[in-house]
Amino acid sequence: MLKKFFKKISLRTKSDETSKPAAQVEFLMDFLSKHNYIFSNDFGENLEILKKKHLVDSFLVTNFDGSIIVSSSIDSNANSITCTAMLSYIKSEIPDSDAVLIKRENNWLMLFTLDKKVFIVEAGSELSSLELKALAFELSGLLEENKSFLKEKQLTREKNG
Repeated sequence: MLKKFFKKISLRTKSDETSKPAAQVEFLMDFLSKHNYIFSNDFGENLEILKKKHLVDSFLVTNFDGSIIVSSSIDSNANSITCTAMLSYIKSEIPDSDAVLIKRENNWLMLFTLDKKVFIVEAGSELSSLELKALAFELSGLLEENKSFLKEKQLTREKNG
């Protein structure tokens, strides 16, 4: 009896927050259907495709010491050291923090860690933690594919020459 009572109350108090935002989902599906994100063998081209896909201006992946793993921007050396130091400090003060969002003049700078790497994303608007993780997972996958491709290329060179 008590179970039925709570079930009735929960059905009455169900809010719109538990349902999908239909208009937003339709917009995103329409947007994604108009763009083909076909990756190639060119790593640099794939980085540009990833930027367009996630609507970001640039991204930078570093180790915790600030050394750059990959960057889509030319002037990333200063950013890598500054941002990793800032993220390390914030993580030491607030250990359970997930991401750091910084609003600068006309853009946002987002810092977060995943798989022992620091991801630094710059965009015109802030991205949710889910969007940041999706970008990080795709970028990590792209890095692994590139690493495998380079190993195969090196083995072929050694075999042929």
